[in-house]
Amino acid sequence: ARMEEAGPEWTDHNGVKIMTLKEGDCRKQAQFGDVVYITHVGAKPGVDEEGNQRMEQFDGSGEKPLKVNLGENRIIKGMEKGMVGQCVGEQRNVLIPPHLAFDDPTVRFKSKPVPEGTTILYQITITKIVQPGSASAAYDDIWGFIGMYYQVAILAVVVAFTLYKCGPKSRKKSSKKKRG
Repeated sequence: ARMEEAGPEWTDHNGVKIMTLKEGDCRKQAQFGDVVYITHVGAKPGVDEEGNQRMEQFDGSGEKPLKVNLGENRIIKGMEKGMVGQCVGEQRNVLIPPHLAFDDPTVRFKSKPVPEGTTILYQITITKIVQPGSASAAYDDIWGFIGMYYQVAILAVVVAFTLYKCGPKSRKKSSKKKRG
């Protein structure tokens, strides 16, 4: 086995370790508050039939990206911390210590896919970053489930405004009382 060129290195990052496998477009970098769409695979240390150590997959999004609101703690903290600063299209490995994974004392897990004290590895690719309040965020929401509520609310406002403008004119007179 000849010496290969030094590959990507692990870097300390927000309490986790990260390694970039594939560079992305860094005009947009994920920050807390953003909505990010990711594909991911989660793995834990395991042993194969021959007794060799290897990583065993326990989680994954497949082809369909998972929508994550960064900073809302809907996913394990280590994943969120590992994604901060990640670029669109970038693929990175995130090595997550137990206290930021499934031994996190601040989170109650229904079931844990790994034994206590396990450091886990996530391979995360960000496919899209949507900044809150941007046009694409509004667009995503309108077509999302929440969008139904927005559409109903907008419709209600339009109807109310139309009724107010086209309704009986008696309201206008009462507001123009002569001041004494």
